[in-house]
Amino acid sequence: MMKIKPVVDGIYLLPLKNVNAYLLEMEQGLVLIDTGLPGSEHEIITAIESLGHKRETLKSILLTHCHTDHAGSAAALKRMLPHVKIYANAMDADIIENGLQMRPMTSAPGLLNKLLFRLFGKGTPVEPVQIDVRLADGEHPDFSNDLMAVHLPGHCLGQLGFLHSGHGGIMFVADVATNMTGLGFSMGYEDIEVGKQSIRQLGQYDFGIACFGHGRPIMREASRRFQHMLR
Repeated sequence: MMKIKPVVDGIYLLPLKNVNAYLLEMEQGLVLIDTGLPGSEHEIITAIESLGHKRETLKSILLTHCHTDHAGSAAALKRMLPHVKIYANAMDADIIENGLQMRPMTSAPGLLNKLLFRLFGKGTPVEPVQIDVRLADGEHPDFSNDLMAVHLPGHCLGQLGFLHSGHGGIMFVADVATNMTGLGFSMGYEDIEVGKQSIRQLGQYDFGIACFGHGRPIMREASRRFQHMLR
């Protein structure tokens, strides 16, 4: 059974096989950041209900990018909960809506990344689902000014992070980097140099906590960690 992990009050990490999703309790209802691989929808619903919520309380899904391990269960959740609005960046929306193959990536530096990339880096198209709202850099989703989209390309052209203004700042960094055996590169990037620019960009924001698609959250002085990552 999946063990839900509280990050801070009202924000939970959902470990879905080899990727993390996040559940946020907000005034307008529950917000889900990413949906895991295909077949994760029942785990997500179980997590929602285990927190004492009805499944219908889920109102919004924020997709960080089009890769299968992050958007793979979006269509299934939309079938179960047709009222849910799905948000993504316009640069990835067509891939998600049409079930297209993800853009090609190359492995990041390091032997471990090369091995992981051989195992997991190819990816398969997600099941098509309509994107209700296209978010651009600096925009807030229509339900809350407490969240802001941050465009963080490199790993994926349309990748978005989300900055939460509460708790001293929480940045959901998607796959800009990982924190599995320490802060480091994701296993693959469409453009590693653009990815490095996004890492530097994260260091320009002020947030205490960083939440990753892969790995444990950093709970203190997280933006400073990104400032020093490439030095």
